[in-house]
Amino acid sequence: MTASSEVPLLTDRVNVASIEQTITEATCPGVAMPPRPTLVMHVAALTADVLMLLAEASREHPAHRRAQELVRPRAQPCAHTTHYELWQYTLTLAHAAQDLLDVAQQEAAPHGPEH
Repeated sequence: MTASSEVPLLTDRVNVASIEQTITEATCPGVAMPPRPTLVMHVAALTADVLMLLAEASREHPAHRRAQELVRPRAQPCAHTTHYELWQYTLTLAHAAQDLLDVAQQEAAPHGPEH
């Protein structure tokens, strides 16, 4: 019989599909630079995703540290950020979210015997 106090699966704690969709939309290859309002929306969604994923990944992992730096207020874009800079920040944040998601999924995976 299994204990009822088992930790819920990562997919029960985090909407992985939504995070993956936002990452895909933000990094869609071959697409011209999206309009500024779209980038602002992606940054908001990715920031929320990263903040959620930070709780799921080990603080010691380099992906955790990189992502944490990106969502600090001083690192976030401001009204004076150019369209291109906002696009580059969006791409960087999307890649950080993907790295963090990979770490969280790896850490949440059941670790059975190696044999």
